[in-house]
Amino acid sequence: MDNNEQRPIEINLKDLLFVILRKTGIILFAGIVFAGAIFGYKTFRVSNDVDILDTSIQYDGESDADYQERVLKVNRAQDLIQSNDVLNNQIENQRQYVTNSILMQINTENEAVTTANLVVTIDGNQATGVDMALVSSYAQDISSGVYLSGLAEEMDTNQGYLAELIEVNYKTSSSVVVDSADASGSAGTIAIEVVGPTTELTNKIMDLILEQVEVKHAELDETMISHIVTLVGRQNSYIVDNDTRDSQYNAANRFESLQKQISTNEEALDTIASELNLSGADSLYEYFSFNDGSESSLSVKTAFKYAAFGFVAVVAIGIFVVVIKYVFGRKFSTQAKFFGRFIGLSKIGVTKPLGRRSRFEQFIDLKTDDDSTLSEDDNNKLIAANLSNLTLGMEKILVTGTADADKIKDLIKKLGVKADVKESFFADPKVLESVSGYDGVILVEQRNYSDCKLITKEIMLISNTNAKLIGAIVI
Repeated sequence: MDNNEQRPIEINLKDLLFVILRKTGIILFAGIVFAGAIFGYKTFRVSNDVDILDTSIQYDGESDADYQERVLKVNRAQDLIQSNDVLNNQIENQRQYVTNSILMQINTENEAVTTANLVVTIDGNQATGVDMALVSSYAQDISSGVYLSGLAEEMDTNQGYLAELIEVNYKTSSSVVVDSADASGSAGTIAIEVVGPTTELTNKIMDLILEQVEVKHAELDETMISHIVTLVGRQNSYIVDNDTRDSQYNAANRFESLQKQISTNEEALDTIASELNLSGADSLYEYFSFNDGSESSLSVKTAFKYAAFGFVAVVAIGIFVVVIKYVFGRKFSTQAKFFGRFIGLSKIGVTKPLGRRSRFEQFIDLKTDDDSTLSEDDNNKLIAANLSNLTLGMEKILVTGTADADKIKDLIKKLGVKADVKESFFADPKVLESVSGYDGVILVEQRNYSDCKLITKEIMLISNTNAKLIGAIVI
């Protein structure tokens, strides 16, 4: 395997997670600072907006006409907000209806229909004045759909979705002639139509209707007048129904109509907010949504909401930046990323991270193998021993790399290695001319300092010489 071989860009999720955790402190700090700034700003702005929207006070220097105009605008804004609340509820209800109603599931090119006709008859001498009340009572009871609760529960649907599949029309004796020997005693006729996606459903509903008619007959026979209800016809069919199609179309398009009303109200609110010199239409919503009579309570609630949003936004952006930097950044932050990218390089060792670190950072470094439980001296001895094994039989060793030159010299001194330490090829191109005179080359690269693109070039240049690239030490 060539020393200059690199992996395509890939993500070590475990290593990335620890990199994010390592940056948690500064990300949270930035989030808190930003949230605090927003909290202070919004507290001031909301306090000012509340003063403007408080119509119980006429300010010094405000004329009666200006005061009345302000009151009218504030009241108008409240009406618009209440209207939008109603409209939003209607949109949600309409969304549920379009999604769940049975009527919206009907194929109007092949709609199932079940029809039935009932004739209501009473004694001819008693019919006058009672026929309308009697027949309409049946029609109202059938249309109500209260008897469909059991079927609705069985189908896990709304009772109203079943009731709207029923259409009832009736005529009284004054406007209908019944072909019957007892026609003189007719109170009227009731025509029932049930539509649905299948005849199985329409027949179930019709059966329940007829059962309810029997129950209603027993009640009215006792409380109103003795009479007879006769089923004179029942039929199933499939039809093309333009009326149902129009109903479906209107239901689907009601969303757009409701949304347009909301947009119109929003524009009016923006205009009012501008005329009142508010920070925005949101101030109107916040005032009428949260106001409990306490200006300070409204200010704190609103400011806290924006501060929380700002905190979350900054944290999310911070994490996003860390991820992008990890994936596409030219510098590496962990030894795992370095040796994962330059897979042809032997790992001679990894020194303990430089500088002061918190206990949390030390914990993260242990998890990413950028630190060890060994002391610094023992860790350096381990690196020196490994280096000794790798350079066995070699007389001339060159140590170079893109790490800080002083830190490279300090490292080699601590390791007690006999080698020539020189600057990187990019700091002093003459160093490259001397590489062929060495048996082996050791690279020293530094976390959050060395440039991966330069390291790639460095490895390529060494591969063009007779010297062996022994491996790398990450500091």
